[in-house]
Amino acid sequence: MTTIKKVAVVGATGKIGRPIVERLLTSKLFDVTVLTRDDSRRRDFPAGVAVKKVDYDSIESLRTALEGQDALVSAMAFEAIDEQKNLVDAAVSAGVKRMIPSEYGNDLMNPKLAAFPIYQPKIAIRQQCEQRVTENPSFSWTTIHNASFLGPDWTLDFIVDVKNRTADIKDGGDVLFCATTYDDIAQAVIGILTHLEETANRPVRISSVNTTQNELIAIAKELGATDGWNLTYSETENLESEAFRRWAEGDHSEETIAMFINRAFIGKGWGGYFPVRDNELLGIKDMERDELKAIIKAAIDR
Repeated sequence: MTTIKKVAVVGATGKIGRPIVERLLTSKLFDVTVLTRDDSRRRDFPAGVAVKKVDYDSIESLRTALEGQDALVSAMAFEAIDEQKNLVDAAVSAGVKRMIPSEYGNDLMNPKLAAFPIYQPKIAIRQQCEQRVTENPSFSWTTIHNASFLGPDWTLDFIVDVKNRTADIKDGGDVLFCATTYDDIAQAVIGILTHLEETANRPVRISSVNTTQNELIAIAKELGATDGWNLTYSETENLESEAFRRWAEGDHSEETIAMFINRAFIGKGWGGYFPVRDNELLGIKDMERDELKAIIKAAIDR
């Protein structure tokens, strides 16, 4: 039976990558290597992590760094997704058994999202992985779909800014969506690498909690943020139309991207809520309401 021991990580200093590295280390199940274009940042990584300098434009550089690695976990940022093209081919050439590409977020298997331009780079990487599997059966992939991110920072502000008591309420505010902490995303990585057969060549769908915008506001009010709310209201269908119009005119700003994202995870039936999840398989525990309250309290107090 195939087992994973040596794991390489790219994007290891980011919001997603850092907790993944920490969880891999604390599990004591894996030898961890970080690939980086700037090896002067060795001090940014925990003790016990091997660091290899690579050129992401060179498949040979990446292949050499990946020789002997059993798995590759990518946590590359949104704007660097295309750089994974070389990573996929290098991983296959180096004999990597499992790759987890950077496809965190909404369920991109949902056909409604296939037309969204912001998701095309992620979909292209997954399709590349699928093709490489047909050519090299010893290679496999898994993607992680976690819908919204959840933490007492910009990730919560994007949904409801409880500190400044502002929010744009989409589709009435009662649409259920999944939200996932970085720690649970990291646990999903552990779960994938210890359940290779069950997670091979498919997405896993996870969440820490299922919630709504109105529930988040209600909890914030329970915690004392009762007055001074500035609420606006919009329909994600209109946001989608406006986003496509702007994109066609060359407006690829964060505001336009946010319109697509809001349609994707709050629009009902668009990929932000998973009726069936892989939490139990991957060792992810559902968040209790008190834990959600603690995150909201931390966001209010920060």
